Amino acid sequence: MGFGSRHVGRRELLLAVAGAAVAATLPAGPASAGASQPWLGQLPADTALDWTSTAYDLVLGENLTPPAAARTYAYAAIAMYESVVAGMPAHRSLAGQLRGLDRLPPALHLGQIDWPTALTTAVAAVLREVLPFAAPTTRPRLDGAERDAVLARRNAGVSDRSIAASVAHGGAVAAALVRWSRSDGHADTLGRAYVPPTGRPELWESTPPNYRPAIEPYWSEVRPMALRRADEVEPAPPVPFSTEAGSPFHQQALAPYEQFSRNTDEHRAIARFWTDNPGSFSAPFGTPTGLPSGHWMQIAAQGIALRGVRLDGAVETLAMTGIALHDAFLNCWTWKYRYNLLRPVTYIQRYVDPTWLPFVNSPQFPEHTSGHSVASPAAAAVLTAQLGTFAFTDHS
Repeated sequence: MGFGSRHVGRRELLLAVAGAAVAATLPAGPASAGASQPWLGQLPADTALDWTSTAYDLVLGENLTPPAAARTYAYAAIAMYESVVAGMPAHRSLAGQLRGLDRLPPALHLGQIDWPTALTTAVAAVLREVLPFAAPTTRPRLDGAERDAVLARRNAGVSDRSIAASVAHGGAVAAALVRWSRSDGHADTLGRAYVPPTGRPELWESTPPNYRPAIEPYWSEVRPMALRRADEVEPAPPVPFSTEAGSPFHQQALAPYEQFSRNTDEHRAIARFWTDNPGSFSAPFGTPTGLPSGHWMQIAAQGIALRGVRLDGAVETLAMTGIALHDAFLNCWTWKYRYNLLRPVTYIQRYVDPTWLPFVNSPQFPEHTSGHSVASPAAAAVLTAQLGTFAFTDHS
């Protein structure tokens, strides 16, 4: 999938990211599932859905940034997929398909592995690695979720021998994924000073009312999962900056200002529902959330449940969605800090109305491109490919 550095539209961007994620998990050759263990197509998706919900709650409590949250969900979903793929005869490991993921340990004692227990062990171990544990409640909640999930399998009749084999397999997969995660460049983006560029009126600056430092200015250095490079797909650039009334840029900047006075209660409710900001940016306009990527992982979980997808299809769909969201946010953040475009609130307060504030706080990163507008269609493209098109009510 070679888009190079040519300018492409938003639809092509989302298809590139989503298509890379889909290609990464397409069935490719049989794998032995083990004669005495049920095929994953016979198992319900409950374990994967429960862990998706748990990951959301943990991310919410950790107050992560949008790209960091997407990274967390992606690694968790990949752990779920890899821990059980040996029980999916028509599928193969992501090793050799995702950037830097060269090999994963084979499943030993296939006939003894209880796949839900292996999944639980793997995803819990990976979450322990990728979460920062900033909140004091995170570790006990994670440990409790793992303990309860394994106990539920014991109570369902899974033998101690099978539990031990499953924990060993899930732990081995997780250890390999943890090593992979440590090489993705994320740690090198942390704690580095950043001074936003100045000298031109169109450049981004910290916005009211928070006036906080730029969020994840070095995220472009994180390794892609499915894309070849963080900047593989280049979006169309912003329209030329102008303060002239009637110019395309002036019209774009005025759009939220003019919409503000036309907002109805329904508009405001929709804005709150899709804001998906972390706790530090939610008040007073909404409640803390598990970020946009978490919202889409919850939508994926709802679609899986509504479609009656079994465990094999669930882990595949969640892994695809997580990979697409990870690379979408990576690509988006790369171009955000290359264009470094100011926010509408900065333009409006400087040139139109110095007292104006938007209904929803502007997060502390440049305007173009929009994180929601890149990541949401990428996730939707994956979910449509996996689950089809149907109407449903989002209860996220």
